[in-house]
Amino acid sequence: MALTQSLARRIIEVLGSSGTPPNKGVQYFNVGNQSLLDALDEFYLSSYLQDGGATYKMVIGDYGSGKSHFLYCLRDLAWDRGFAVSKVDLSPVETPYNDQRAVYAAVARNLIWHEPDEEISDEKGLTRFLEGTLQRAVGGEELGLETTKHPTYRAMMDTLELAEIDSMAYKNAVLAFFEALLRDQEERLDSLTRWLMGVSTSPADTKILREVGVTGKITKPNAFRMLRSLAQTIRALSYSGLILLFDEVDRMASIGGKAERLATDNLREVIDRCRDEMPGAMFVYAVPPQFINDVVPRYPALQQRVRAPGRFSRINHFSPQISLEHLDLDENDLMLAIGEKLIPIYETAFQTSLDAQIQYANAAILANVARDVFLDVSHRRLFVKSFVVELARQQATGEHLLAEEEAVAIIRGQVDELSGGETPPY
Repeated sequence: MALTQSLARRIIEVLGSSGTPPNKGVQYFNVGNQSLLDALDEFYLSSYLQDGGATYKMVIGDYGSGKSHFLYCLRDLAWDRGFAVSKVDLSPVETPYNDQRAVYAAVARNLIWHEPDEEISDEKGLTRFLEGTLQRAVGGEELGLETTKHPTYRAMMDTLELAEIDSMAYKNAVLAFFEALLRDQEERLDSLTRWLMGVSTSPADTKILREVGVTGKITKPNAFRMLRSLAQTIRALSYSGLILLFDEVDRMASIGGKAERLATDNLREVIDRCRDEMPGAMFVYAVPPQFINDVVPRYPALQQRVRAPGRFSRINHFSPQISLEHLDLDENDLMLAIGEKLIPIYETAFQTSLDAQIQYANAAILANVARDVFLDVSHRRLFVKSFVVELARQQATGEHLLAEEEAVAIIRGQVDELSGGETPPY
């Protein structure tokens, strides 16, 4: 699909503002990780998971090394293979791993309803995902009472009713949600939404839910059973499976104390459950190297699950550790390749034409300075942000080859902006 001006503008805006990847359009400037994506596709997305297998992987990389970018690439690949995706961006102050029910709620809250049209924003939430799935199944027609007569709808309901789903209450909730949606039963729809999303329900909700065979609540003891039921439901709705992407945002390496012990113990259980009890599911957890090197060794049960004799690759796809420090290109070639792809994106965004030779040379010197002068800063993110900002400056003031001292000043300015004058934490 050709890159549109509006999407190019959004890509450049996000990269120039923060250096972090946009949630759409990463494929237009992605480089260096294709062998990892190809191996995940060959051995999991297009084969093992499709047959009902399950696995987990850990994406390991320093601050700004491209963990979120890689998860976006994996997300897009999973959509191409017919999977549902939930991408959970954990905040610096909380993690769901201290509460198994919170894990389910985080997955349900962040399940993405994906629109193939890049100009349409994706939406999140299990119930939005169910609504979108139904609407797409009946050809995009307006949902209402007439939909109950649609042969595809009837076939979907029959398949769900016959599907092996661990929790009968969960199956009943999904079936009742579709019916309430088509019959415009607002009160019932609200109660079912709260229950399916794993949020607190009231006594009034309980009464409504019992009318459709939904008993009990989603709690800590049954949370993983409900997560398994969600995975089974998604496969019954003709998706290939469920991809769970958890981006830890460099947090787990430093929480410490009782909270760390609880979080790592529950993480171990998430790994076990996702590996053994979730048909068609892949759990992917992005962490900094400090988590693997400093935190994991303190917890032998977790260490047994994440340690590996080598990093993930096509010849060692069993390894759970996907390292972003070992990519298809060396560091210098990687940044130059990114810069080369950013130039036409910038040109499309602002309907302009730049001197490719000059800007490629500028990318080279900025990459060298980011890598060699500022060793303790995330140079990949630093380079991307600096180069996009410099493209804008050169368009406005005139294109020219950067001198080394000029490149150093540009990079130093971006270091101060990204870190508030301090080295960013890892």
